[in-house]
Amino acid sequence: MAITGHSAETAHGERKAGLRHKVLLCLTENPNAVIVLFGAYFLVQTIVRQLLPPALRIDEAQQVLFAQWLALGYDAQPPLYNWYQHAVFTIFGTSMATLAFAKNFILFLTFAVYTKTAELVLENKRLVVVAAMSLFVIPQVFWQAQRDLTHTAMLMLTFVSLIYCTIRLIQRPTTMGYILVGLAAGLGMLSKYNFALILPALLVAVWFHPKGRERIFDRHFLLTLAISVLVVIPHLFWLIDNLTFASEVTLKRMAEDAPENRFLQVARGLGRFFSGSAIIVALPTLLLWLSARQEKKQPTTADNVWLRFFLHYFAAVAISMTLVILATTMTELRDRWLLPLLLPFPILATLILERRASDIGRVLGKFIPLAFILMTLVPVALLLSQPVTAFMGRTSNSNYDWQAFRRHIVEEERISPSLIVTPDWPSGGNLRFVFKTIPVGTTIYDDYDPVFSLSEEHPVLLVWTGIDGGVEPLTRWLGDQLHAKIEGVTVSKLIVPLYFPVKNKTLQFNYAVVKPSNIVKQ
Repeated sequence: MAITGHSAETAHGERKAGLRHKVLLCLTENPNAVIVLFGAYFLVQTIVRQLLPPALRIDEAQQVLFAQWLALGYDAQPPLYNWYQHAVFTIFGTSMATLAFAKNFILFLTFAVYTKTAELVLENKRLVVVAAMSLFVIPQVFWQAQRDLTHTAMLMLTFVSLIYCTIRLIQRPTTMGYILVGLAAGLGMLSKYNFALILPALLVAVWFHPKGRERIFDRHFLLTLAISVLVVIPHLFWLIDNLTFASEVTLKRMAEDAPENRFLQVARGLGRFFSGSAIIVALPTLLLWLSARQEKKQPTTADNVWLRFFLHYFAAVAISMTLVILATTMTELRDRWLLPLLLPFPILATLILERRASDIGRVLGKFIPLAFILMTLVPVALLLSQPVTAFMGRTSNSNYDWQAFRRHIVEEERISPSLIVTPDWPSGGNLRFVFKTIPVGTTIYDDYDPVFSLSEEHPVLLVWTGIDGGVEPLTRWLGDQLHAKIEGVTVSKLIVPLYFPVKNKTLQFNYAVVKPSNIVKQ
């Protein structure tokens, strides 16, 4: 029996529709399938990073540089992600694969815990996938957290873990539950300092829960406090000794372009807070509205304690941020600072949707394909971003060719350095990444004293990029390390094209070799 072209096309369309229905059914009926989906997605992202230019981005370079030593603190961020990355490199080695895996594993765990949290509070389990996908479609999550934001990614994981443990504790109190809440709270403080704004807001939400005060006044809550303090206190000692160093950069950023008038400072700070928050939640709100706008609103059901829980949380966040802005007159609030505070929003939005939408099935059929489209486009956009940027004539640190410099030093100059010194950590991290066995020191981190032995066969290599700067800060730093004076150093230059060539743009490496003959003992 002959099959016409029209009937074959119809059959193909029916098979595609059937496949879409099966995928949708799997994701809505089994929340664990959502976790598997995100596991596959972040595995793809790990592979995508291998296909991008090998130059390290800012946060990646910092992780590679800091992985040379263990410390109770490093810079303006708490050290939890640095410790985590150090452990990954120690176990699996330093490579692009381990660097990408570490980041994507944290993001995967964030979505896995977020999915389980949504499962705890949503009565209609089919909506769990909506909550998880609503988190994914936040631009600061699917784009910025994928490209950078290492410490923010760790904060996202610790915060959603704290929410999950808190809800479990409210639902079913156990001694282990109190311990886990304390552990999550302590790790959160080691992730990023703005976690301190989350804790009081979450405590308010627990306080107003019908069973919340009973949990707070339980004697086991002292165990929660003790665990969280024990986790934080080693870093706290470092922070007290290095408070200026740790806070200087952040305080400057918080006061960027601030007007002189105090009223205008407060007004600008509040405006940045509310507008920044609106920008973060805009896309998931829009997609949920487009998916549910034609649905009839069902009669309001009985009050939902978890809906009120998250409403109380956001009310507390708004009040606490207003008080902080009034007290400090901060005028600059970047989205990476606000993002963790707003992480529960997709669950709140889904709780509202659960109460209002009369036909959840139709909403799912509209929303999930939109999220899938975005999930497909993001890896493609990442792959194309650098070539397109280069084609448009724009340069970026991510397009530098550090391997070309390594080949020049090792294969052409035949230099085998015992130490590399550079003026900044983006350069330091990239140099450490390509010269994997050679210690790299930077002039901006005095707490790292690399062990090296200067000789004719293994000199010290001083490196910086661009036409600015110079050799003096590097020789001064090296002189302090050797308790000597550095003289007679010759500066050489290497000009190479960018990894993806940009018309009329090149990258200039400057380097100098310091041998024993350049050392003058003081």
